[in-house]
Amino acid sequence: MFYLWIIFLIFIDLFTKFIAKNDLQVQKNLVGDFLYLKYVENIWIAFSIPLTGIALKILTIVLIWVIFWYYYTEEKKKNSKLIDISFIFVLAGALGNGYERVFHSKVIDFIWLKYFSVFNFADIFISVWVSLYILSLILLNKKELWAKMITFSDQEK
Repeated sequence: MFYLWIIFLIFIDLFTKFIAKNDLQVQKNLVGDFLYLKYVENIWIAFSIPLTGIALKILTIVLIWVIFWYYYTEEKKKNSKLIDISFIFVLAGALGNGYERVFHSKVIDFIWLKYFSVFNFADIFISVWVSLYILSLILLNKKELWAKMITFSDQEK
């Protein structure tokens, strides 16, 4: 199921980018001029950091590989559904944007948030990963802390 969810989310990302490319040449306001949809091609990396060309393609591939490697060597063994779900989101986001970066040298963005940025579903997936992963770390540390406290109180008896 892990890989099927990743494929499904990549499909959502690439399908919405396809729709944006074909249907969002003109701005469509969703919430006044605060939140709107409009097609844009982003040739740079996150937050418009000016890195392009082969260096960006290599960096993209390396980062995706590192995420996979880290998940399988460090996080998978924790047997946490929350961690697994969080990595589904980051891998789907990284692979969705990575595909475009490597094969098209750009990423399609289309969701505009005034005073912030323009982004796509892959970016949303990566943001969801950050939130879920931080939550999972807090919950796992809380569980470990409780276990240590119980062990400590048992030793005092």
